[in-house]
Amino acid sequence: MKAAVIDLGSNSVRLLVAEIEKGKINPVFKDLVTTRLGEGVVKNGMLGRDSIEKTVSAVEAFKNKAMAFGCQRIIAFATSAVREAKNGGEFMEELRQRAGLEVRLLSGREEAKLSFIGAKESLKVEGRALVIDIGGGSTELALGEREIELEESLPMGAVRWTKQFLKSDPPKSEEIAALQMEARTLLSGFEKSFENMKAERVTAIGVGGTFTTFSAIFHKLEEYHWSKVHGSTLEFEAVEEMTKNLCGLDSSERKKIPGLAPERADIIAAGALIALEIMRFLGLKSIIVSEADLMEGILLTN
Repeated sequence: MKAAVIDLGSNSVRLLVAEIEKGKINPVFKDLVTTRLGEGVVKNGMLGRDSIEKTVSAVEAFKNKAMAFGCQRIIAFATSAVREAKNGGEFMEELRQRAGLEVRLLSGREEAKLSFIGAKESLKVEGRALVIDIGGGSTELALGEREIELEESLPMGAVRWTKQFLKSDPPKSEEIAALQMEARTLLSGFEKSFENMKAERVTAIGVGGTFTTFSAIFHKLEEYHWSKVHGSTLEFEAVEEMTKNLCGLDSSERKKIPGLAPERADIIAAGALIALEIMRFLGLKSIIVSEADLMEGILLTN
């Protein structure tokens, strides 16, 4: 059976078209459009009109693409930006009327669970895994083996924290320090529980645009392809070095970096700092990058 998933994220709208056979997902087509849906939520708690129009257009185009592929099922879901916006309900209704799609609004816990299922199943990781999903508006962490034993959804994301903390380009040292302090504060509750449960080896898995971009930069990919990123490993030292370099450049300079999509140049520093603080604070020496995430997770569970 062929199915499609449309993810209305805080930074971008993504499409996955896949063949599902005996519980296995085989990607057929992937696409992404940057719409910055979460930008207005950071400023005034509302989804901005410009971002809404871009998002609706992207969803309509992706729905048509999915139908052209012959998908029997199209699942659409929204995450933290719509969850937090005062006009989130109105936006969902507008989307239903204009694009003809019912959009499911995921809770932070559902995001964590679906990312865990999608990444762990795709990578076939044995034993305990910690799945870290850094999005535009939030970060989800889920720890477990067959079932999730510990999970958290935190209000820190690449779009949100660029607007909240990194107001200079490149960011100033005091802005970086404030972001790091807030990250440690938010992570402290999870870190205590994580330490208590970490009696055995845990495989750390990173999903979302920050980690896939890190991998693309590390491998100097002139042209991005998911298969070259999926399953790659990033050592802490490499993440630390790349974060330092990214924070030392302005957006125009970052756009010249091989592997970095130009539309992500203004938010990658915040995402990188979040990733680095998670790895440092939780004592993670390396992380496996997964292209599969909550999109695959939702196909496996629906």
